[in-house]
Order: sequence, then structure tokens, then C-alpha cells
Amino acid sequence: MPTTHATRERWPWVISLLLLMCFAGANWAWGESARWSLNSGDEIEALVGRVSEGTAKRQVAFAALGVIGLAMLMSPGRAIQGYKSVMLYAVMVFIGWALVSITWSVDRGQTAKRLVVFASLCLAAGGLIKQYDPRQLARIAFAVAIATIIIGVGMEIITVGMFGFPGFGKYRFGGMQHPNHAGINCCVAIFTSAYLFRTEGNRTHRLLYALTFVFAAGVLYFTKSRTALMAALTGVGVFWMLASHVRLVSFALLLVAWGAAGVLWLSSMQMLPGVSQFISMGREDVSKADVTQLTGRTDIWHFALVQAARDPNRVFTGYGFESFWTPENVAGVSSYVKFRISEGHNLYLDWYLELGLVGAGLYALLLLWALVRWAIASRVLGSPVAALGAAVLAAVVIHGFAESSCGDANAPGLFVLVTIGCATLRRPDEIGFA
Repeated sequence: MPTTHATRERWPWVISLLLLMCFAGANWAWGESARWSLNSGDEIEALVGRVSEGTAKRQVAFAALGVIGLAMLMSPGRAIQGYKSVMLYAVMVFIGWALVSITWSVDRGQTAKRLVVFASLCLAAGGLIKQYDPRQLARIAFAVAIATIIIGVGMEIITVGMFGFPGFGKYRFGGMQHPNHAGINCCVAIFTSAYLFRTEGNRTHRLLYALTFVFAAGVLYFTKSRTALMAALTGVGVFWMLASHVRLVSFALLLVAWGAAGVLWLSSMQMLPGVSQFISMGREDVSKADVTQLTGRTDIWHFALVQAARDPNRVFTGYGFESFWTPENVAGVSSYVKFRISEGHNLYLDWYLELGLVGAGLYALLLLWALVRWAIASRVLGSPVAALGAAVLAAVVIHGFAESSCGDANAPGLFVLVTIGCATLRRPDEIGFA
């Protein structure tokens, strides 16, 4: 039976609203999903300008996020129990490596700006962990993700009303974000809806969370982000395997999720032509970008690795925190793949380019370490919230192979840091209560 104590707790509406406002100011833009479908030279030049200079509203938003995080850290809150954790030392080494990378960065000005954003995210993550328990953090993530989807749907309705529907083949839902970013935001809404449905005692509330689960899943399909869809299938499978008391059923669900993910990948490489049209989700850009190259990703990876190999001394150190994708490399890769791009579309590759084998290895270690801690806590303590933590990080592991957005300065990226941080700074019995 689902637990009922969660229904008696007050929702953390204030911090949810503040976080929503910060990320809205930092990442939202009118017509962003439509803008990213354009491939003109002028649009590439505009992208290069944003990479090199940034925007004032983005700077203000992240400054506000840092102030909020600092205020939460300085305020009385829950005691942190993980100061002697070996995992904490690994986290400190990773953060320290990112900070000192400015000394060997190829663009110290850009690195300095991005480190300020990274510091704001770390302050916010630390403050959230100090002030809220994992149940409340799940509610905060749910509120921010669902609000982002609802507002995005409203903006899309207005946009379609003004400019007309371009046709299903050309349409990808993005709301106020790039469709790929909207896709991973939908994953957050799906996972937290599943968790709240599992732990909610009120039938009306359970129905609400079931509806938000279906709503977020439907919007995810319209983003046409296949990588986010695979991450969602993986995360849901992991959650139900760990949270369900019926082991055979949950194990079967996980196998179905992984099987579906495998079909998606094989079809993406045209190894299952009979289902390729369905799996492509009707995207016309898939055929243009050559689906056998994962919609241009292999070209991006080739370009990035060739550029990185020009200086073999940077294999272990990288080019500096978020400094590989300089305006020159952004312009170069955009011209090379014939569409606008400013990242490697691979989380692990981007960490390698920025922080070398040392930084990428530390990040992968922390990601898997936290995943295992959440999974063990879920199994030993029978905790749904620990199952949620494991599901989130399992999805990140899969998503990272073809996208970088879970490491970006956005709301899902913050919640990934919070999930890793809780596994680091909380005792197993703390991270594992329902």
C-alpha cells in the first residue's frame, strides 16, 4: 500500500517558484524551438555571438540563483552527515579540477563566466540539500518540470496560432526551449509523477499524478527526442523494478524498457528498416541529417575529436571548463554539419573535451557511485524515493551517450547535481526514507 505521510507535508511552493523564475530568465526564449530548426548563416552567426558574449538576462538569472543558494546554505537547516564520506572527497576533487582548469584554459574569459554559473548551480544544489529532505526535493523537481511543460504548451499554442502549424514532419515541441532540452525536462516530470503516484495516499491526488505522467509522456513524444525517450523508458523501468514489491513484474518491466530502448537505437541506425518510420517520430530532419549517423552526431563527434587531437598534451587536462566550444569551434562545427550546434551531443565527450580524462573519469565515477548508493538504499530499505534517485541517474547514464543537456546549466542539470549530492552528503538511512 502507498504511504500516506507525504500528503500531510506542505509543498515547497516558494522555492519551486523561485527556481522556475531563475531558469525561465536564464534559458527560456520566445520561439526557441522554431529558432533552432533554422539553418541559415545569419542564425549561426547569432549563435556564435551568444556563445561569446552571453546575455544580460541569463547573467542576472544565474546571479539570482547563486544568491538563493547561498541564502539557503547560510540559513539553519538539516544537519549534513556526509562530511567524512569518501565520495565527498571525490566530489571536491572534481569541483576543484574544474576550478583550476582556468589556469590552462584556451579561453580564460569564457571559462571564468561559465565557472560563475557552475558555482551558482553548486550553491543552489547544496542549499536545496541542506534545507529539504529527498521527498521535498522530488516535489520541487515535479513542480518546476510540470510548470515548464504547461507554460511551454501555452506558448506553443500561441505560436501555432500566429504562424500556423508547419506539419507534423517539421514540428518538434520545445515550448520556450530547444526540443532536446524540453525532452529531458519531460523525463523529470515523468519520474517524479511516478514517485508521487507511488507514495500518495489520497486517491484524487494519485489520479492527478497519473494524469501528469501521461501528459508529460505525451509531450515527450512530440519533442521527438529519441534520446530522451530512451532515457525515460530506462528510468521508469528502473524505478518500478526497485519500488515494486512484485519483483518478477518489475523485472519484466525493466526488460521491456531496455528492449524498447534497444529497438530505438537499432532502428536509428537503419538496422530495423520496418520500424524506422515509426521510430523516427515523423521527423523530416532525420533523413536530411542521415539517420545512420544518429542525426549528425557522429559528424559532430568526429569534428570535436579531430580538433581536440591537435594538442595531444590536453588528453588528461582538457581545454578548460566549458572552453572547448569557443566561438571559432562553434562556427566550425556548425558549418561542418550544416546546422547550428554549440555542444558535443555527448555528455562524456564534452566533459573529456573540457576537463580531459581526469575530469570525465571523475564525473562518470560519481554518476555511477551515486546510482549504486541510491539503488542499494532502495533495496535494503524498501524506499521509493531512493528508487527515484536511482531512476534519475540511470536515465542520465543512457541520455549522456547522445546528449549533453543533463550537464548543462538548466533545471534538469540542477536536479542531477542534487541527486548526486544527496547520495554524497546524506547517510544511507537518510537518503532512503520513503
